[in-house]
Amino acid sequence: MTQQHLDDRDHDLLFGEDALEPGDAVVHLEHGLARYDGQMSCDLGDTDQILTTFEYRDGGKLMLPAVEGQDFWRFGAPADDLTLDRLKSGDWLKRRDEMIAELRESADHMIEMSRARRAHAARPLLPDPDDLATFASGFAHEPTQDQDRAITTVLQDLALDTPMDRLLVGDVGFGKTEIALRAAAAAALSGHQVIVAAPTTVLARQHLNSFRGRFDQLGIAVAELSRLTPADDNNKTLAGLKSGQIKVVVGTQSLLDDDIAFKNLALVIIDEEQKFGEDQKDQLRHLVPGLHVLSMTATPIPRSLAAAEVGLVDVSVVATAPKSRKPVETRLGELDHDALLQAIATEVARDGQCYVVCPRVSDVEELEAILRKRGVSFSFAVAHGQMADDEMSQAMLTFMDGKVDVLLSTSIIESGLDNGRANTMVVWHADRFGLSQLHQLRGRIGRSKLPAHMLLMTGIDPDSNAEAATRLNAFCDMSEIGAGFRIARKDRDIRGFGKLDGTDQSGQMSRLGIGLYRHILKHHIKGPAH
Repeated sequence: MTQQHLDDRDHDLLFGEDALEPGDAVVHLEHGLARYDGQMSCDLGDTDQILTTFEYRDGGKLMLPAVEGQDFWRFGAPADDLTLDRLKSGDWLKRRDEMIAELRESADHMIEMSRARRAHAARPLLPDPDDLATFASGFAHEPTQDQDRAITTVLQDLALDTPMDRLLVGDVGFGKTEIALRAAAAAALSGHQVIVAAPTTVLARQHLNSFRGRFDQLGIAVAELSRLTPADDNNKTLAGLKSGQIKVVVGTQSLLDDDIAFKNLALVIIDEEQKFGEDQKDQLRHLVPGLHVLSMTATPIPRSLAAAEVGLVDVSVVATAPKSRKPVETRLGELDHDALLQAIATEVARDGQCYVVCPRVSDVEELEAILRKRGVSFSFAVAHGQMADDEMSQAMLTFMDGKVDVLLSTSIIESGLDNGRANTMVVWHADRFGLSQLHQLRGRIGRSKLPAHMLLMTGIDPDSNAEAATRLNAFCDMSEIGAGFRIARKDRDIRGFGKLDGTDQSGQMSRLGIGLYRHILKHHIKGPAH
């Protein structure tokens, strides 16, 4: 393994947890799932002993010496949302042993997959330093310290004959694309080919424009393969990839078509890796033996976090915001058509654009009917998943090109769109979105020097004890730059780490809990993986 040690800051960002509080769910190794009820000091005459209180189902209660991380662990969800174990029922021990056996089997399989991939020698990518410096000079900003560190690490990885397998974690808008560009340049300037895979056609088109803008200066061809690619261009691209003339290809799952052949593919970059299925990612990783892989995400899925923590993939964390990045003002409001129109009018008045995001297609259609009935003065486009792919993509590109003031859509816009003029977002029925979804949506705005605003409209009482109200209030509070790491951890607590070598994101973790899951995984892998 070529694992880079995670320093304390990066580890805390990815895996840090708040201190346990009474009411949190915990798992005791011998007694199972319980409600943590704090600790107390007990005077035993010649010594004091700290006792921890655990509450179980049907009034069961234990007070005993116990050390967090050794005898018991955080479960990762509120105790009130769970069915606690019964004391001394025997159910827990049977379930624990079954899950530990399954987890160890999963880990062994993952280790074997990693070893098999790394057993094939990679092509060392060693571009001419002057050419790489020329490419880097095309970046219009000063790289942040984290960007510099990640770029250096990635280039060092690519120079080796061991296949790179690196996860790049960075909050939305923190400059992951520039790191991907430098990696692609290292491959292309070394005479090799690069795949840039994106989950949506619109994001692929956006990457196409970014990569072409930077590679044109070096005379390196960048092509696209997606549903937006015309048939003639598609055929030319296939021929160019086979001959090696095209060095960089950007696309969606179309990149996995059987009729694509490469002359000297050396690097795959997977953007928004959490949006791809495990089978798709596995196919991309194994297109040719010894392939370098760079995966990127703002909100790593539980499986990726688990693999990163135990060293099955290497990790770079970009947690420093660009100087121009400012927090997005985020507030709650009632479902109100007039307030919605006022938010749009305010943004359009400063020559900006606005997103209006709905959870369901029916909500989009309802708002579209209202906008047309009222004869609004601003222009708008509509995009949702029930439209034909070409029509939907065209609507989004029309907005990205600045030809309309408002994009009314479902959450399909959450993946990676970068439009500096769009600095207001209204989320209709915001209570129907999850934390990570809301964070991804918020990342679409606030990419210019203008103040950005996100208005979460909901029909629920924001002051109630409802889970959705708690979630929305927490999201508004987590509006600082870099909140993505806190949100990813919160989302992980809700969903769990999942099955390490499969597609399920909540299986084993849902019964072992986060802390015990990680403990078993790390101790099992520590020997065989290193």
